Amino acid sequence: MNSGDQLLSKIMTEIFTPLYQVAVGISILYFLYGVAKYVVDLNNPEKKTDGRSHLLWGMFGLLIILSVGGIFNFFSGMATWFQ
Repeated sequence: MNSGDQLLSKIMTEIFTPLYQVAVGISILYFLYGVAKYVVDLNNPEKKTDGRSHLLWGMFGLLIILSVGGIFNFFSGMATWFQ
């Protein structure tokens, strides 16, 4: 393993992985907040719409975050093919 590979590996484990985990956690919490807001405000159409909006944006954010993580994992795994 040369120094470039070690640097890339260090960046992935020390920087990307914790940021990725925090982003997934925040997105899940935002989604759950939307679910709770939707359920609590079922009788109020205005607040129900607001809860649905939080729910959908949380799902959308989680989809994007998981897609980016998958792309990074694909390319980092692909880098080992050429060694």
